[in-house]
Amino acid sequence: MMPTRAVELQPVGAGDAHRIHSVYRASPRHFERIGIEVPGLPDVEREVEAILADPARRAYLVQHAGDTVGYLDFKRRYPGEDEATVTLILIAEPHQGRGFGRAAIEDLEALLAHESRRLYAAVYGHNPGAAAFWKKLGYRYLKDGGPTLSWYYKRLS
Repeated sequence: MMPTRAVELQPVGAGDAHRIHSVYRASPRHFERIGIEVPGLPDVEREVEAILADPARRAYLVQHAGDTVGYLDFKRRYPGEDEATVTLILIAEPHQGRGFGRAAIEDLEALLAHESRRLYAAVYGHNPGAAAFWKKLGYRYLKDGGPTLSWYYKRLS
């Protein structure tokens, strides 16, 4: 498939759990890698409620040509007041390798540049592909947070 960068980040709203769930269902290897089952729709609905109730947490649907191709979840002002942390960037498996993840993160960096000096990324499970993704985007390895968690970071300003 032809690589593309054209994505739109659409803020997650109360009625978007089914879209996130479809990304999850299309990404079984991600959930196998972190050792859990694909969350069910009721679990995703509760997660959306939690996102919308947390003033520091943000989530976006990654859209391309009107289709939801991925999901991005991050926390503003964490771990520090002028920092942010990506907790999940997940591009549905059929859409991986087309530049959607890169474009979504570059758009997020631009959105956060005025308020965050550093962006962190958490990589769960043994996931060399995710580690390579962050490194290609200029993120540096920071530390292991345990046997199933690694941290990367990038200065934004």
